[in-house]
Amino acid sequence: MRILWLLFVLSWQSLAAPGTLHIAVNIGPPWAYYDEEHGVTGIDVEIIRHIFTKLGYKTEFHLLGYNRLIKEFNEGKFDVASPAAFPADKGHLTAAYLPFQDVAVSVEANKLTINQMDDLKAKNIIAYQFASSVLGDEFATVIKDANYLEVAERELQLKLLVHDRTDVVIGERRLLTYIARNLFPDVGLAIHPVFNTQSYGAIIKDQKLQQQFDSELANMQASGLYQKILNDWP
Repeated sequence: MRILWLLFVLSWQSLAAPGTLHIAVNIGPPWAYYDEEHGVTGIDVEIIRHIFTKLGYKTEFHLLGYNRLIKEFNEGKFDVASPAAFPADKGHLTAAYLPFQDVAVSVEANKLTINQMDDLKAKNIIAYQFASSVLGDEFATVIKDANYLEVAERELQLKLLVHDRTDVVIGERRLLTYIARNLFPDVGLAIHPVFNTQSYGAIIKDQKLQQQFDSELANMQASGLYQKILNDWP
């Protein structure tokens, strides 16, 4: 009888405990990256970690390139993936909370005038993978008159820019400036905000969990903690 009771208690505890969530995040500082002191961290990571901790879950983060993140989430390998800029066939999209601001970046000393998208014409441009489809029809038209290349590695993009192998790099503002400060602290960069800010959320396998996430995200925003995390990585 005691054994049966023990088994019942263990079974109940197992059902009651939320457990560990396996979360795929797109690698790229300051949104998600590995730090020797803090482990996996960044804006996206800390927002997600806080929300699921409040909901009673443990979190295990996996840093992945975006193609692999999409593929492996759709294969069911993760409970959560972020950011989610892809169709939600296999899960449920959360409210948007990641304000990504794509910009054009040039070397300040080159004094390029880029005030609108048309100013990118005839330039040598390097952008991230799939930028030609993500950034809309006007950009797709502009790059027909440019020497255009998509490169996955952000560090390489900036190395090519600093060494005058390209005129412009296009990518997310926080990400490019974070990497530039660490790799090329003595090189001044000009930021050209010719694209609109686009906000993304995460995608969660379980719909009930997605609804709980959105509710806790709203609490986090109301408390000011959400904005504090954004301010920690300007």
